[in-house]
Amino acid sequence: MNAVEWEEFLFASTARVWQKVAPLAKKGGRGRTVGTGAAGDMTIYADKLAEDLLIGDLKKTAGVRILSEEAGAVGPRDGSALAVVDPLDGSSNFERGIPFYCTSVAIVTGKSIDDTSVGVVRDLVTGDVYSARKGEGAKKNGKRIRTSRTVDSAKSLVGVDISRSPPGLVRALAPLVEGVKRQVHLGANALELCYLAEGKTDSFVDLRGKMRVTDFAAANLIAREAGAVVTGSYGETLDVRFDLEHRFSFVASANPVLHRKVLSMCKGWKGGEDL
Repeated sequence: MNAVEWEEFLFASTARVWQKVAPLAKKGGRGRTVGTGAAGDMTIYADKLAEDLLIGDLKKTAGVRILSEEAGAVGPRDGSALAVVDPLDGSSNFERGIPFYCTSVAIVTGKSIDDTSVGVVRDLVTGDVYSARKGEGAKKNGKRIRTSRTVDSAKSLVGVDISRSPPGLVRALAPLVEGVKRQVHLGANALELCYLAEGKTDSFVDLRGKMRVTDFAAANLIAREAGAVVTGSYGETLDVRFDLEHRFSFVASANPVLHRKVLSMCKGWKGGEDL
């Protein structure tokens, strides 16, 4: 399939996930577990349901290998494309009844994260769908979106994920906390990157070294196509491998000017050192 066909396919598949998962949020037992996923986390029923729907659809396409947070690697090793799937990003929010979670699928046609050709992230609460085809910009519900023009860090709204961070990282982020207007963390990184893409936030920082490619691939393309700058924690090109064991840090900002300022405020963290 070409990029347009893949995008339409993923629109339909993620819509089915939304239709099945949304009603579960209104019922009891949202946190019912059904095992442990390939990434090592406990799998809740909604995760498994979403994954089964997505993998079932993807298996109908010829020659596609799938990398999913719950099932791991599925399909031919020499597939013509790789589908990188997070069936339910924000599962802790889902369990607690907090309405912020999504499903995320990226189609990769090469060996690098830069070879991501299509990304689709669907908000499983509202049904809103964020999408991008490489080189063609980003959209929300079919309408073009762009990152914000904010360049003054003192006026910026920045997402910061410090979940289960060491004390040294928390202390090292003090200049960022002091230097921006407000910090938020909503609990589903793929959807938060989409908020950056549409200008709701101005930057997103995750220096924990815990990000996985399944949470990142689709939203990374959407954010970049909307105008965001996405790098490693020192401004370096990201080294992201298609491996559930691989973890990384990143910083994403609405534009190059703000990105340089955010990186400067994060430079006290030396990665892994408990300062």
